[in-house]
Amino acid sequence: MIFESIQLTNLFSYYGNQEIQLGSPEPGRNVCLIMGRNGFGKTSLLNSLKLLFTGVSYEPLRRAVQRTRMPTVKQYVEGAGNDWWGIMNRRARNEGQTRCAIRVVWSEDIGRVTIERSWRIENGAWDNEESLTVATATETFKDDEAQEFLDRRLPQDYVYFFLFDGEQIQELAESKRDSQQRQMERLLGIGAIDALRGSLNQAIGRWERDELEPQARADLERLEGDIRGTEADLDLLDRTQASLDQEIENDTDALRRNRRRIEGLSAFVHRHDEAQLKDDRARIQAQRIDSLDRLSAQLPRDVVLLTNPSLVTRALERLDQVLGSDANARSRVLDVLLDTLPARLFDQPAFPDPDMRDSQRAYYRYKLMRILEQEAEATGDTLDPTFAPDPQAATVARDQLAPYVQADALRSARTEELRRLQGFAAELRQLETDLLNVGSLSEEERARYDRYVVERDQLEQHLDAKKKRQTELEGESNGLKRKLDDARRRADQIRAKLGQNVIIEDRIATARRLGHLFGALKDSRKQERRGELEAAINRHFRVLMSSHHLIDRVEVDEDFGLRYLDQEGNPIGMGNLAAGMKQLMATALLWALSEASGKQVPVVIDTPLARIDLAHQEGILQHYYPNAAAQVIVLPTDSELDARKLKLIAGHVYRAYRLTNPDGEHTIPEPVALADLMQGG
Repeated sequence: MIFESIQLTNLFSYYGNQEIQLGSPEPGRNVCLIMGRNGFGKTSLLNSLKLLFTGVSYEPLRRAVQRTRMPTVKQYVEGAGNDWWGIMNRRARNEGQTRCAIRVVWSEDIGRVTIERSWRIENGAWDNEESLTVATATETFKDDEAQEFLDRRLPQDYVYFFLFDGEQIQELAESKRDSQQRQMERLLGIGAIDALRGSLNQAIGRWERDELEPQARADLERLEGDIRGTEADLDLLDRTQASLDQEIENDTDALRRNRRRIEGLSAFVHRHDEAQLKDDRARIQAQRIDSLDRLSAQLPRDVVLLTNPSLVTRALERLDQVLGSDANARSRVLDVLLDTLPARLFDQPAFPDPDMRDSQRAYYRYKLMRILEQEAEATGDTLDPTFAPDPQAATVARDQLAPYVQADALRSARTEELRRLQGFAAELRQLETDLLNVGSLSEEERARYDRYVVERDQLEQHLDAKKKRQTELEGESNGLKRKLDDARRRADQIRAKLGQNVIIEDRIATARRLGHLFGALKDSRKQERRGELEAAINRHFRVLMSSHHLIDRVEVDEDFGLRYLDQEGNPIGMGNLAAGMKQLMATALLWALSEASGKQVPVVIDTPLARIDLAHQEGILQHYYPNAAAQVIVLPTDSELDARKLKLIAGHVYRAYRLTNPDGEHTIPEPVALADLMQGG
């Protein structure tokens, strides 16, 4: 790639259309000088070329504008107050012009290529559009396709190794080991692999954050942890239950064997001795007598009623008929009237006025009572003569019979009393038999019997305790199972919610595998380029550093770290190197990196000698610039290249320009003869 012309339109310090015709360099004459004082437009030209290849979104370009903070893309284009005026020439903006652009024509193997990148800023506002066009002899590309065309020629990571200034050499010379490593990885294409890995990590983070519902996943993980804990508790409980069941089974077998031993010693199995048996007999006899006395007092009185509930029911029905009949009701009313009406009528106020005489009152009382008595007698004649109890007696009889209709509890109590009597009799018979048998055991058998009884009691006690614990464990197990079922149900609900994330999880897993693959590719690529880069650094450093041999060679380790060795192979620390030697090493590194990149791109250097020690400038002028690339564009100040230095490089210069900028807003590139420059013209 050879730049043939550069045209700047209202960009930075270049007002209107300003064109620099670069022509074609020749072997051995490959340097173009574009000289100018500070502030006359050299940096504007360099930044314009960077803009051509990267566009306004390129962070390193925007970061160089302000040290404290990086402006946004919009601020970079439009400006940010007095700190930064934007990319458009201020004079053109004040005049109302709206377009700024850079246009470069270069030649390469496919022929001539024309590239133009432009912006439109109207009334101080950018429309957020950046137009890029690439035209070859056969095709035209725009925007994204045009950017891909440029990236194939000069990737953005390579821009700062071909378009740079003296400050960059100084920074690289003073940078730490990891910074140098990053620079080398960028230029050798290894940085792109890291960028891919970074993009993959960002994508993974975005998928996990936005699509995997992290809270639900956290809830699921917590639930799964609870499930595992509950399962472990349940498993431990199951093992405990199994062990306890085995113990119960063993104790039951032991108890069964113990009881058989006792049965083998005696025809009875009992835990009391002869005195105890006699006490038990006396106690049961007393209980039997008491029960007989109580039952004999109760049973004869109501045994007929308890054993004939149907007869009681029919009697109650008949009494209800009698008590509920009209005659009976009339009889009851007349009885009440006979008892109360005469006294209330004749003896209680109020009395008539004039009042009756006593003889009259006695007469009418007698007459009223006779009438009521006659009516009562007439009512009695209407009742059933076969069963006509007095109403009061009928009521009493009914009250006595009623409890025996629903007397199941009472019948059960009487039945239980009878059973108890039978039980007492059976116990007494058994005790009598036991008393007969107890004396038949020998002393030795008796001792063995007592020992077996003690063992039996202990076994029964232990067995009861273990069965109680078994019941408790069953309750705990059921509680844990309910807890486990609930946790599993909630976990299934969350899994159903996350079920659609399987594709996302597969995507994340694939991205992670790709990340590992890119990591392996990076390591492989570094090993492939390490030897090539090491040879280039040593070759160029020897050319530039011909008068000093403190550093015999430079080694590049597996991580692209630089190690400086003396003639005996001993390492030399960076602190032992002079500033000028560091600058030459940085220049050799840039030279080697641009060479190792394999890109045939012009090298453009702004203020090339500003940071280089005077003692080392001749090596740069005589050896680096003539060999750095097929075309080298140097942007020095007048003080950097005086007549003596110009003479050193004059044989390699094929074209020269001088930049003028009388008002600071209107840079004009003017062709100039090299002889005039050497004479100070």
